[in-house]
Amino acid sequence: MKRVNDTYYAYYATSKRVPDKKYPVQVIKGLAGRVDENGFHKLSRAFVDTGHVVVRECGFTNFLLKFEEEYISRRKETVRERKNLYRSMIVYLSNNSYLNDEPGTAIYSVSEMIGKFQIGIPNQITAISKICEYDLQELEPLKYICSVAMGNRRFESELTDAQKELLERIGIAEDDIRRG
Repeated sequence: MKRVNDTYYAYYATSKRVPDKKYPVQVIKGLAGRVDENGFHKLSRAFVDTGHVVVRECGFTNFLLKFEEEYISRRKETVRERKNLYRSMIVYLSNNSYLNDEPGTAIYSVSEMIGKFQIGIPNQITAISKICEYDLQELEPLKYICSVAMGNRRFESELTDAQKELLERIGIAEDDIRRG
């Protein structure tokens, strides 16, 4: 056993007789697990496929998705088209959004948005800013809150102090901007 901070680690150990010594020498064979107030927890190894790593932005996207219904209510197209248009605007504003991979969502290019819906991109950005009541530049740190997928495992980026302060200021819980 070895204590590190408040955690005890248990190791596989044996002893070995060494010539010319009066006592055996301990040989550590590896970490067995850790011990805490709840008992022993066997070490488990997770294998992660590092050959295929996908990093997607989720903070900015999930914040703006909170205003999707309001945006949709202001447009005339079918609900599906309005939803895809709003999500396309989010992808336009955050190119690495997880919406790029979202099944059932059609992401329109800028030329499709202009040609099909006769919209001005700057006007839509202004409309989104008014709906969410924040300057989108001010929300920039949210674009660096990411989800990382390696094989079938998913990891989340750690928030910086600036991101935590921004979330507190805009009244959003961290769980609300993480990809569900």
